[in-house]
Amino acid sequence: MSDIPPNNADSAATPPPEADPDADKESIRESLARLVSSGRELAEAELSWAKLKAALIAAAVQRAAIFGSLALILLLLALVALVAAAIIALAPAVGWLGAALIVAGALVLLAVVSGLMAKRAISSLSKADSP
Repeated sequence: MSDIPPNNADSAATPPPEADPDADKESIRESLARLVSSGRELAEAELSWAKLKAALIAAAVQRAAIFGSLALILLLLALVALVAAAIIALAPAVGWLGAALIVAGALVLLAVVSGLMAKRAISSLSKADSP
């Protein structure tokens, strides 16, 4: 006895039942509607993630700007104190006016040197940009 089913000519000749074309069209419409809905939800989720990330970056930049400004203000105050101390230290040797002129001259000289260095850095950038 074999396990092979008998060869029934009627079953081989019968085509499979055809699917209803309207049901296929509805199924495709439903699939497309779900796809569009999923795409919309994904876009909305990405947009809210981008907004959250931008808010976090803005908060970090704001904190950095506040603390950077505070550091620059404190550095400026320290430089003012250093200039005053230099004038007070030089006063006994050359007088108050002489000490103030010496310190001011040194500061102007440092400013000119710094300005020339900045000009050189900017001109090297423009030379590197040109062919």
